[in-house]
Amino acid sequence: MRMRLTCVIAVCALVFLPALSAKSQSDTALKLSTTVPQAIAEFKAGVSDLESLSGEAGGSHFEAAIKADPNFGLARVLYVYGAGLLGGALTQAQIDADLNRGVADAAAHGNVKELLVAAAYREQIRGNAQAARAIARAVSQLLPGDRLIASNAFGFPTLSSEQVTGLRDFIARNPSYALPYNTLAYSLWIQGDKAGALTAARRQVELNPNAPIPHDSYAEILQWSGKFPEASAEYRRATMTPPRFPEGYAGLAEVEALQGHYDQARAYLNEAIANAWSPAQKIWYMRQIAGTYALQGNSEQALTNELDALATEAGAQQNPERAAISIAQKATVYANAGNTAAAHQAIAAAKAASSDVPWQVSYYATMAHALMKHWAPANQELAALKTKAATDPAVPKTLIAAAEANLATQQGRPADGLKILMAADTTDIVIMNRIAEAHAALGHPAVAKAWYDKINSNYALNLADFPAANARRRTRIASSNIHTP
Repeated sequence: MRMRLTCVIAVCALVFLPALSAKSQSDTALKLSTTVPQAIAEFKAGVSDLESLSGEAGGSHFEAAIKADPNFGLARVLYVYGAGLLGGALTQAQIDADLNRGVADAAAHGNVKELLVAAAYREQIRGNAQAARAIARAVSQLLPGDRLIASNAFGFPTLSSEQVTGLRDFIARNPSYALPYNTLAYSLWIQGDKAGALTAARRQVELNPNAPIPHDSYAEILQWSGKFPEASAEYRRATMTPPRFPEGYAGLAEVEALQGHYDQARAYLNEAIANAWSPAQKIWYMRQIAGTYALQGNSEQALTNELDALATEAGAQQNPERAAISIAQKATVYANAGNTAAAHQAIAAAKAASSDVPWQVSYYATMAHALMKHWAPANQELAALKTKAATDPAVPKTLIAAAEANLATQQGRPADGLKILMAADTTDIVIMNRIAEAHAALGHPAVAKAWYDKINSNYALNLADFPAANARRRTRIASSNIHTP
């Protein structure tokens, strides 16, 4: 499973709950409550796909299962997991509604084991990893010997050395079982064991070469290691391995963008759009195309055109929140180009585009006003962003810190900005970029260069992350101009 896939929906929980295996559904431990043959067949096909982390394909089977039996609660929850969490095909409102109905149907029409599994997945999708693992442990007691259920308690991935120890023990008992190697690979990478991460990812490919995700995960870790030709080869294998896998093209686009090949990156993203499983996934890849222009720089017209197309597509898909965000992003582009009037118009249009104004609108408005040196409205938008964050856990603390620190630095108080930044997540690309800018403003070119170098050597690119793409562009420009004694 690619790390970037976890950011497809609003609740970006970096955890993983493996799917039930088809074997689990056919043994005596867990009998399905539905008696509709088509629902059973589609459900088994879905869990077979999910066992290889093919969320979109699994989601299509679970959707067919609940059409055959609308009261099949566990299938509905797993549909959300596949199509929503992994595939990005559902809005947050749809995710919430289907999760609640799925658990309610499992309680009313299913059996106790189905209810527990549905509840575990619901908590996992909501980002409540601790609760999900606790329920999974209870299910594993009811289904002893099922290695997929037993592996649910590990999570995905964490900084905990205890998790790695548990995974290694589990793998020692099940050495030919591919799925845990994925979790192990990403966990080892996060903990700094890059060689171990590559070994684990490669082992998953060896054990499960006929699914796209093992190739994609291995490719991503190769990419992060700076092994671009090898990464591209694995991404290509992912695109050629059934079921259809558009994320492989997105991975190829990342490798090309990291090397400055922006036109080729966009060509790959158009391939991803052509192979998308859902209209919502098309928006995901259009966002990444916009990200290539943001990363490239000197392409204001092309970037605003792409953001206009994105807003139009979001409107056609009845997604006013995404339309508002895309319009707000245009404000920063206009502000950076010195077009004050257009920036103000974009901010106003973004606020008018959705009755429920997304927090991102306040963030981009803050950054646009800062670029135009309009301090009072910038601080007003920052206050609005903080207000939203007080009730919405999805608002990233890193972006709040970056926005506030940038205002301080731009107003001649880089030391104050640096204090804010150093209290935030200093592994975040946007935070690192603002730290470097604060040090540059303080007359510390060597320290600034060290932070810029950290960004330039970080190959974990997410083109859909507009602030990070802009931070990388600013870093590239600043690091080429900075002079140290």
